[in-house]
Amino acid sequence: MQATYNNNEINKYIDMCALNSSHYDIALVCHKYLQNKHRYIKNNIWEYMTTSDKGEDIWSIDSNNEQIIYSIKTIICKAFTERSIYWSSNTQDNTYQDTEIISKKLLNISSKLKDTKYISLLIKECKQFFIV
Repeated sequence: MQATYNNNEINKYIDMCALNSSHYDIALVCHKYLQNKHRYIKNNIWEYMTTSDKGEDIWSIDSNNEQIIYSIKTIICKAFTERSIYWSSNTQDNTYQDTEIISKKLLNISSKLKDTKYISLLIKECKQFFIV
C-alpha cells in the first residue's frame, strides 16, 4: 500500500506538536501516516488493513488495538525521532530560533509514544480522525 502523505505537510504537523504537544495534534499526525492502514468503526472497534491469502487487501478487526498500538510505537515514533534528529543537526533552517529545544520536545514525544498508557489516551483522541 502506498503512502498518501506529503513529507513537507507531515513535517509541519510534527513540528506543530513540538509547540503544542497536545493529544489532538499528535493524533492528527497519526492519522496522516496511518489513514489507509487503520480505521475506527464504532464501540471501540478498530480495524487494520491486511492482505488475504488471495493477495487482496481486506480490513480485519484489531483485537485489543494491538495493530494500531504497534503502528504508533513503530511508524509514528520513528517519524518523531527522525524529525527530532533533523532539528538537532540542522543549522541552516531558520524556522525556529532554538532548534535544540524543538528537537528535545519532539524526542520527548517520541519517548512517550513507547508508553502503552500514553498510547491508550492517544488512541481515544485518534477516533475522531479514523471514524468511517
